[in-house]
Amino acid sequence: METRPIENFFETDAGQHASKAKQYLEGSLVLDAAQREKGKILFLPTLALAGHGLELMLKACILWNNGTVETKGRNGHKIVTMWNKSECTPVRCQMRSIAIRVADLDRQSGLYSDVPKTEEIPDLIDDHVTALGGLHGQKDYPLRYPSNPNQKGPCTPLLVRTLWETADTFVKRPSEFLLVGCSQ
Repeated sequence: METRPIENFFETDAGQHASKAKQYLEGSLVLDAAQREKGKILFLPTLALAGHGLELMLKACILWNNGTVETKGRNGHKIVTMWNKSECTPVRCQMRSIAIRVADLDRQSGLYSDVPKTEEIPDLIDDHVTALGGLHGQKDYPLRYPSNPNQKGPCTPLLVRTLWETADTFVKRPSEFLLVGCSQ
């Protein structure tokens, strides 16, 4: 396993991106939980914060693995393109693993009646990221401005909690986000 000095992680571009990702995803987590009381009025702000947090986390992983990120124009917001980059393999692996654990906890709690089966989770996370990426980087920015009111977004509880826990792991154990040990 490659080792890197992580004592200065937050002084690197990757560390700064990971830290900001965690902050946005913390906000998304709070709004997602508040939806139970306040309702769907918080759905779009939850997704907007989740999309920006995911973008920053993917950029952090790319930078941490010595890649380069787009910083200008629309290409810098293409979540799906970044998600599929080889440098983001660790994020994909972490999110799939964490999502399975989150779904298991949801299944045990009984809070949600429609928790997907364990074997469905990895593909579901990919689908949720693709859906969020489409909304986040779409030309008319539907998460920021009025757009098609019938447009659908990904289910937030599983996605947001998975994103938050992945970002939390990234800032606490950045070595787990190096390009080693994950073949997915």
